[in-house]
Amino acid sequence: MPVARRDALRLGGLALGAAALAACADEGPSPGEGEPVLLDAVGPDGDLLDWEGLRQIQSNGAGEDGWDDQLLDADTLQVVTHAPLEDSEEATCQLRVPAGRACALTLSWPTSHGYSALVADIPGPGRHALAELAARSLHERQVRRLGPLEAADPDAAAAVRGLREKTGAALEACGAEAAGPDRARAGALALEAAASAQLALDRACAALAPADALIGVTLTRPPDDAQVERIAALAGPGGAGARLVVEDPLDDGLMRQWRGALDRLRGAGVLAVVQVCDSQALDEGSDDDFDARLAALIAGLGGAGAWETGNELGGSWTGDRAVERTARAARALRDDPATAGAARLLTLYYQLGQDDAEHSLLTWVGDNLSEELVELTDVVGLSVYPQWHPLGTAADRVLEALGAALPGRRLAVSELGYGAEDLDDGPWWFGSAQDAAAARTAVAEHVTAVALGREGAWGAPFWWYYLQDEVPGARGGPVSTTLAEVAARARGSG
Repeated sequence: MPVARRDALRLGGLALGAAALAACADEGPSPGEGEPVLLDAVGPDGDLLDWEGLRQIQSNGAGEDGWDDQLLDADTLQVVTHAPLEDSEEATCQLRVPAGRACALTLSWPTSHGYSALVADIPGPGRHALAELAARSLHERQVRRLGPLEAADPDAAAAVRGLREKTGAALEACGAEAAGPDRARAGALALEAAASAQLALDRACAALAPADALIGVTLTRPPDDAQVERIAALAGPGGAGARLVVEDPLDDGLMRQWRGALDRLRGAGVLAVVQVCDSQALDEGSDDDFDARLAALIAGLGGAGAWETGNELGGSWTGDRAVERTARAARALRDDPATAGAARLLTLYYQLGQDDAEHSLLTWVGDNLSEELVELTDVVGLSVYPQWHPLGTAADRVLEALGAALPGRRLAVSELGYGAEDLDDGPWWFGSAQDAAAARTAVAEHVTAVALGREGAWGAPFWWYYLQDEVPGARGGPVSTTLAEVAARARGSG
């Protein structure tokens, strides 16, 4: 049966108890230190928000569990201050920024496209419109991507330039207003324009995918011949990939089924990626149990083309042994002749602020990934669940920061899910708040395209519950058509 995700995502996302909040109190500067910055924001009706109104929109009604603001280093996206926002008597909210340090505020925030991890570079003390800052941050960073896109797809680049012209005009309108409610209203319009341009740019950049990049899916049960054929048809420039999630490799009958599936996938030209251990089980059992699991996987599926050494590292539920166990697996795979030549993939858990500062993605990477494990890793992937951890317009910036933190490693989105039975109660949405099919399509298209559209991209999105979601009548419907369309653009044939 499929591995359940609900409990792990809850633990890694929204279940913030008093102990977790207290643990963050001594991390970095406190909200009361640094230079004051006042921020204004407006609601859908254009009225200036008060503190409670800001929190309502930020959390999409989830309350304190959805208060996810972090002050980040603008370059590394590592946490500078956890939960920096405070109530303000003069504006919607306020925060303090360390003097002389380039910082950006992140929090979940919606446009008409859904919730994104808003990343607003803070220019310094004073009073600013939050949405305007986020719009300027997006607009200024888009320029560097347009040159490569112009060469690959001039029509798409022209369309993005047209959207950027609208953003530029909206930002000029912001500059004509004094700080306060009117500028905040102008800023909201600018953010809507900048988000539209960013998402269009992200989608168009699928044309920049490397020649060996994969379109991948995740299989939590062995596929039959017809399913393998359909997976192979999703091929990106470098073909199709399938990540195999084996619940119990010590079950001989189950392993016979997976060996047959591996043979069928290889015969169809699909790259098989074997997951060593799902994140929910990474902290279970003894080291001997873990070694026995890995040995059974290598014995049965040693012909796979790639191995996921660790799954969702950085998730708070994975325990204190996650890095060492992942390195243990990577060493064994390197040293075994059957697997020495296979690529080794490490999947990290994406979130910027829904948990404590310690587990924010780039902070966790900087503090916890050992040099040995990095050296044993060929590909670094992200596990992304936008209903629990919005990404949206921040995707390109997050991937760029991850690449800078781990130079020389290829990047992937190695797990993506939206709207499955045990994922549907996250407070945030993308694509559509009401239409599950439209939401799932928007997520699959955007995240796959933005992950593939960069130098060194390895693959995406390795959709979770792929076979279950392809069944007629499944909630939100299939993603295969969407993945095929992105694959065609990435191959230059769509």
